[in-house]
Amino acid sequence: MDNNEYVAAVDLGTTKVVMAVGRKAEKNKIEIVALKEVASNGVMKGDLKNIEQASQVLREVKNRLEQELGIIVREAYVGVSGQHIQCNRTQGYVTVQNMTDAGVTEVRRTDVERLIEDQRNASLPAGKTIISILPQSYILDGEDDISEPVGMEGRKLEAKFNVIIGEETAIERIRRCFQRVGLNLAGIVLQPLASAEAVLSDDEKELGVAVVDIGGGTTDICVYYDKVIRHLAVIPIGGNIINKDIRAYGILERYVEKLKTSFGEAVAERTPGDKYINIPSVNGQAPKEIAVKTLAGIIEARMYDIIDYVKIEIERCGFKGRLGAGIVLTGGGANLKNLDLLFKMHTGMDVRIAQPVTYVAADSVELVSAPKYSTLTGIVLDAVRKGNYTEIDAAEPAQAAGEPQNAGAAAGDEDYYHTPAGQQNGRAMASGNTAVAGGGYDSSYTPEADSYEGGQQERGYEPDSYGMDGDEEYLDDYPEEELRLRRPKLSERVKRWFGGMFTDEEVDDDSY
Repeated sequence: MDNNEYVAAVDLGTTKVVMAVGRKAEKNKIEIVALKEVASNGVMKGDLKNIEQASQVLREVKNRLEQELGIIVREAYVGVSGQHIQCNRTQGYVTVQNMTDAGVTEVRRTDVERLIEDQRNASLPAGKTIISILPQSYILDGEDDISEPVGMEGRKLEAKFNVIIGEETAIERIRRCFQRVGLNLAGIVLQPLASAEAVLSDDEKELGVAVVDIGGGTTDICVYYDKVIRHLAVIPIGGNIINKDIRAYGILERYVEKLKTSFGEAVAERTPGDKYINIPSVNGQAPKEIAVKTLAGIIEARMYDIIDYVKIEIERCGFKGRLGAGIVLTGGGANLKNLDLLFKMHTGMDVRIAQPVTYVAADSVELVSAPKYSTLTGIVLDAVRKGNYTEIDAAEPAQAAGEPQNAGAAAGDEDYYHTPAGQQNGRAMASGNTAVAGGGYDSSYTPEADSYEGGQQERGYEPDSYGMDGDEEYLDDYPEEELRLRRPKLSERVKRWFGGMFTDEEVDDDSY
């Protein structure tokens, strides 16, 4: 394969900005050559709000990628999400004009393209622009539910469409952000579509499936049925709302995410009632404490809100009870322990947590195995399948040797991920230039704060799942100020059991 057939892609998320370079691999798969990630800034609920902040982050991640591979990325694809995304259903028709030698009209590819292009001429609300047009089904001379009309005989070709629209200003902010770091916007890919392409099999698309991508600021939903995209929606809450609830307990921001991911669980009834987490405080004050069950209760309540939204969207698009493959969870928020169980309990559907590795070559699997990379992997996959490669040039010798390519490169910054595939292919990429290569949600709705009810099979709790060998366990990531999970002393447990029946006098555990 020519060295110029590479794709650069960017995921501008609420919590992270990731950039990757990929290319076509064997057996209809892709290889991710390199991937870099930094913490996001300037993006709120999936929508880029502060161009200056976002461009600084994008410049940093771009520089890291370029320095490792010895290249200059000129353009890239980007995923788009946010509450401004809407899914409109439309219908149109054209008259087939291609007459065969037998004297009948036959549908050609140009007829289908005319029908799709006509949708772009439809009137839109002020300030809106079309992002994507998704055919649902075709009708030919009254015969409906046709998936592929090309080659069929008929005069009147009709089609039903899902037209995805978004705010012009939101798209323009992304374009300006790219321009500030010297990137051309090669194209826009809807994040829910990209995630779905990265994690779904053809069988799941045929049976019917809802992909739920839980990000930091939003949750994206994509519904497939009979191999056709039937519905898209962006829910205005994501994993960050859990972090805000945890912070309300007076916990420092730097501990919140680690607390959630290391000790959090989505089903409160499966957590022990006698485990507590000590969290360092400030100015020498006594450490704060939160029960593991309390933490799980916070997570469960917020995840139930997301589940409620998901159920509404599935019902809204008319596929309630029809999704044979159930729900596929992905995105950074899908890593919470027992989240699949919580979804299954409250939806009654089969649920699995997906990693974006189905269409990734073996050498790249480890690099993108986390669910949070589903969108980025899907963007690369979509471009490679369409043959839409991006412009990537060899760096100048000084830059290839490791000099920062612009002032945005932060000296001494730590790379979050090693990229063995990139180390193998960086020189090959630098050796030559490349050829240059597209449901709204009512945010006023608030789910009822339904309480969690049982109904699950009783199972024992396994202390080892929290890394508990003794009475307490430390997290290695905090060498000086540590989060600490402990079992309370017997005196504390007795006081909690019987409350005011005991005084504050110290109880000697050995006496029991």
